[in-house]
Amino acid sequence: MSEPIDQSKPNRLIDNAPWERYRRPYVRDLAYVLACPNVLTQWLDFAPHENTHAVSVHSASFWQAQFEAYEQRLTELDTTTDYQALTRYLLKRPSPNRLGFHFEGLLSFWLEDGFARKLHPYETLASNVQLYNGKQTTGELDLILYNHAKQLVEHWELAIKFFMGSLPFEPVNWVGINSNDNLQRKMTYMQTKQFRAVWVNTENHGQVKIDKRYGVIKGRFFLPINTNDCGDYDWPYWLTPSFPIHEWCDKRDTKGLATIDATVLRAAHYIEWFTKRDFYDERNVYDNQQMAWSDNELPKTGLYFEGNRPIVIYPRQSDQIDR
Repeated sequence: MSEPIDQSKPNRLIDNAPWERYRRPYVRDLAYVLACPNVLTQWLDFAPHENTHAVSVHSASFWQAQFEAYEQRLTELDTTTDYQALTRYLLKRPSPNRLGFHFEGLLSFWLEDGFARKLHPYETLASNVQLYNGKQTTGELDLILYNHAKQLVEHWELAIKFFMGSLPFEPVNWVGINSNDNLQRKMTYMQTKQFRAVWVNTENHGQVKIDKRYGVIKGRFFLPINTNDCGDYDWPYWLTPSFPIHEWCDKRDTKGLATIDATVLRAAHYIEWFTKRDFYDERNVYDNQQMAWSDNELPKTGLYFEGNRPIVIYPRQSDQIDR
């Protein structure tokens, strides 16, 4: 049985995270997707004047319970040939190398595998349901589930986000590598577009009516590396204290960069936004690809690891973002 995550304070740097105990990369990713709580303690309504439906979020204790119920199965996947079933499932899905699709694939595997093993009550009725206006496609719904415990049809809309925060840490101040992407914009889109559906046509279960809607937003957030120098600030009431929180550094902040040990730093591969792949450390040493920068050569925007410490190098919003 794993220890419950401390809910009393922000988790600035996660050590001994439960997903780190697994050896195989996709199992580690799957454990992370389950053990990571929703970023939100409650849904924030950014469209109060529109006729939208109520949206709920699962608590951190809900996800902790799902992880604990699935721990034995995670161990089986990590130590037996059952791992092949997980890899085949993920790699046969569309665009498996995109982080959003990888997140959706991992959750979908858990839903199907866990339901078949009676480890949770959620039966998948449909996924990636296309929405139409006449003959024109206007969007899609991620997951339509039947909750056998509560006898409800639930719509889960998924998002995996890796956002850099800045004072005053409101939802609009958490932005992605693409600065047009922020938490407030994503939530508004989910509520006003994807969560408007009431009736859904499914291939095997006919037409079903949605009873409840859940926004499932996970990932990692990054605070400015000098946050402790900012004085007192109010921690967002809506941000789950146990959500993975790390650090980012402005690429022009020479003081902040000086606190990073460039001799052990390496650039992360795209998939490592989920969990770190240790074999890339060995390859980095073998290729002698140590990271360094100077006043004349700024570091590239992206995710890095200083040992096991994740750090994002990121430009201020006024700067040109590296593509």
